Amino acid sequence: MQASIVSALVPVFGVIFVGWLLRRSSLLPDDSWAPISRLAYLGLSPALLFSSISHADLSNIQLGSFILAAMLGFLGMAAITLALKPFLRIPDPTYTSLFQATCRWNGLLILALGIALFGDEGEILVALVMVVSIPLVNMECVAALSVWGDGAKPKWDSILYRILTNPLILGSAAGGIVNLGNIPLPGMVTDTVDLLGQAALPLILLSVGAGLNFTAMKARPRLLALSVFIKLMIGPLVFYGIGRALGVEGVPLTILLLTGASPGAASAYVLAKQMGGDAPYSAGDITASALFCFVTIPFWLWALG
Repeated sequence: MQASIVSALVPVFGVIFVGWLLRRSSLLPDDSWAPISRLAYLGLSPALLFSSISHADLSNIQLGSFILAAMLGFLGMAAITLALKPFLRIPDPTYTSLFQATCRWNGLLILALGIALFGDEGEILVALVMVVSIPLVNMECVAALSVWGDGAKPKWDSILYRILTNPLILGSAAGGIVNLGNIPLPGMVTDTVDLLGQAALPLILLSVGAGLNFTAMKARPRLLALSVFIKLMIGPLVFYGIGRALGVEGVPLTILLLTGASPGAASAYVLAKQMGGDAPYSAGDITASALFCFVTIPFWLWALG
């Protein structure tokens, strides 16, 4: 089992490392990585999710308990972070970035790991978690920023519209309609979408590596250590414990474990800049959690996977 975990993780982390090397080489200009990341996340990933969900056999998956466990996991992380607020002597905008650090996850990175470890089953399970987590986590984070952020108060109708029209949500919804409706698609169409989806993960992993910014980790190092500990050490236990309590077993339970063990997401930095959070701290957390997850994810898979 340990050998299979290593053989699955090394290629994924290896591509991330290549992305870090490319960012520091002269092969591509620095300003090219932002559009590459945007293309991967918003242009190609919807095709990947559509392919995953439209082709999936959902009959053997405990959808109800699995999805409920995932949603309760994200709510649990939010509750833990809210409970800590009275004990943290930090500015409110910085607290919003701590909240994002502990509540957000890098779903597409975990999708790559799910595929590497469990193939099609891992792919569809992570895709399903992404479908329910995108609206839930975004609403949690926007709510925190609206209360404690320094920016203008959000327009909730605009926020809801942006969530519902998120390309990842649209791609997943279209895949679900095709799957549940048994809608036949021409082979040329499915082959084209599948090919686009196959291009998503390499670009995503390269973008994760290119986005590592070790200088940013100097911002609030003690608080950074706290948020990384909560995210990478407490988070897996929360998701795994809820899954066990709801009777989730096997591969779905391991996917819940990976969901809790995920590093932070780059969207936390973007939202912090837009709504008055602590953007430098968010940037440091994204790098630190991505760096330390290289150790913690193998540990949790060995201990509980």
